[in-house]
Amino acid sequence: MTKFDVLADDPIDNEPESGNHHLKATIAALRQALEDAEAERNAVRQSVRAAYKDEIAELRTTITALRDALEETRHEGRAAVERAVANSADEIAQLRQTAAVLRDTIEDLREEHQQEIQRLTAAAQDEAVHFHTAIRVMREQLEEATFRTQAVKQDALASATNEILELKATCIALRRELDDVRGNAS
Repeated sequence: MTKFDVLADDPIDNEPESGNHHLKATIAALRQALEDAEAERNAVRQSVRAAYKDEIAELRTTITALRDALEETRHEGRAAVERAVANSADEIAQLRQTAAVLRDTIEDLREEHQQEIQRLTAAAQDEAVHFHTAIRVMREQLEEATFRTQAVKQDALASATNEILELKATCIALRRELDDVRGNAS
């Protein structure tokens, strides 16, 4: 039994519907795969953005807290000096000594603060490099996934086009056979 014999057994009217149904099912499956890939890509973008924003916000909060602590320390030192000047000469001498200690402490704190800022800046830069690398890798993966999706689409379209051409050829052959059968029957 040939391919045309099998096709001849089925009603001619059902073939276009079956082909159309198959094409519609293929198109629906491809559309769903594309939507799934798009949703996954959007989820990855959002998670990367959220992780990056949280790190920056944490660093800014830390820097603000350190600045506030430094300002508070400076304010306390100045207040202590002003109270000492208001008191007696003996207390001024003691407070000058205390002020010197506080200045040293402030300088130490300032140096520690600068070192902490440098450390945090270096860490932030390292994280930024890491995020840039991760984003680049994800971008490349996204481009590769897009390329593969396009290739799958093109393959599916080519397959559907070939199937339509085959169905058209089969219909033409069946019409010719039907015309031949009608011509022979006359």
